[in-house]
Amino acid sequence: MEASKFAQELRHIIKQLKADGVEEIKSDNLIEYLSNAAKDLQSTEVMDVELHKANLQKSLEEHKASHAHSVEMFRTVITAGQNALRTSFLMNGGSSVAIFAFIGHLATDSPDKVHLFSTVLTTSLVGVLLSALASGMTYLTQWVYAHDTETNKKTGLILNIVAIVLAIGSYLVFVYVIFKAYGVFNNFT
Repeated sequence: MEASKFAQELRHIIKQLKADGVEEIKSDNLIEYLSNAAKDLQSTEVMDVELHKANLQKSLEEHKASHAHSVEMFRTVITAGQNALRTSFLMNGGSSVAIFAFIGHLATDSPDKVHLFSTVLTTSLVGVLLSALASGMTYLTQWVYAHDTETNKKTGLILNIVAIVLAIGSYLVFVYVIFKAYGVFNNFT
């Protein structure tokens, strides 16, 4: 029983007794009633404290689990992003190296046809640049996020979006290089 409930109940009982014509309450009866009520109040308080402790422990465990999940998801996102950037860099870098090697060989056999691959090589190198910029932008994004303020969260989000756009751009450039190289090879005689 809560203390406020106890006070209301005691007031109600006294009013009821007064309405029934009782002008005096024997002190022994009042002491016994108060002793029983005190035991009830004490057991309720202990139960309330234990319930409160249990609820706090439950909230703490839920918070720990939520935090662990957030940390693991963050690690997963970072790992996936790193793999995407590596893939982009390897694709564009590999195509640039292959085109360089082909142009080097072509320069010895047919130097007059080297200019046909200038757009393909330049575009491939732009893809490498976009990959490098995306990688650098992710570093800058993490650096901004490390300074935990509301302004930095907004700035970090913008930088994160720019990094994603740069990475997607590098993939699109790679696709363009494939089609451009196909066109050059198709017309190559």
